[in-house]
Amino acid sequence: MDKIRSVARVLSVLRAMNIKNVSTLHELHYHTALPKSTIFRLLATLVQEGYVIWEEGASIYRLTSKVKELSDGYTEDSRIVDLAKPILLKVTREIKWPLALGFLDRDAIVVRFSSMPYSPLAISSTTLGYRLGLTNTAMGRVYLAFCSDIEREAIFDHIVSKIYDTDALRFIRCDLRQVIQAGYALRFANAMSDSSTLAVPVQADASAFAVLSMTTFGNAMTNETIERHLPILINTAKQIEKAVKTVPGVD
Repeated sequence: MDKIRSVARVLSVLRAMNIKNVSTLHELHYHTALPKSTIFRLLATLVQEGYVIWEEGASIYRLTSKVKELSDGYTEDSRIVDLAKPILLKVTREIKWPLALGFLDRDAIVVRFSSMPYSPLAISSTTLGYRLGLTNTAMGRVYLAFCSDIEREAIFDHIVSKIYDTDALRFIRCDLRQVIQAGYALRFANAMSDSSTLAVPVQADASAFAVLSMTTFGNAMTNETIERHLPILINTAKQIEKAVKTVPGVD
């Protein structure tokens, strides 16, 4: 518990220092309500680790550029997930089936959020972190179909064309045209998976920046299921798009 409390105190000091460019010991004491002796010890550690500089002549402390390293793992995708999570959890509670949000990561779609832990109908504990193929999964095909033309051709030139022959590439492009026309993609249960997936794009400026999907038991993805849930998925994607537009610097 003492170690946990120490971490909480360090975070409290860092948050207080983030309010302004420079801080005195007294100001940090005022903003954190921590004893000055405790703050002094924490600052000494932060100085030693390179996250804080002590300006001795002015008796002030300031953060260094090294603190930016603490946010390197928090990407634009992370911000979008934070915005989308409450929306996806609400919809999952309503429809019961689990939802997932995926983003392009080089040669695959990576699931950055999965509501499987919150779904009574989930086929597994989670798909978080799964890497899904661009041409053989519903999420991958939707992304390829609805990303910008420039991005799609770059993916074909550098990734897809190096895997498939001419006939296969022709088939893939034909499939993508059908996905565009339908507005969604499906993956039915097969030898590799006993689940089925329905996926739609999440877009900005008419280009996909993410993919939203719903997963069911293999035999549950019927025409009735698609007709019932496709409008819900499309509306959910639009809610995410709207939420993203409200945050500057996220698109």
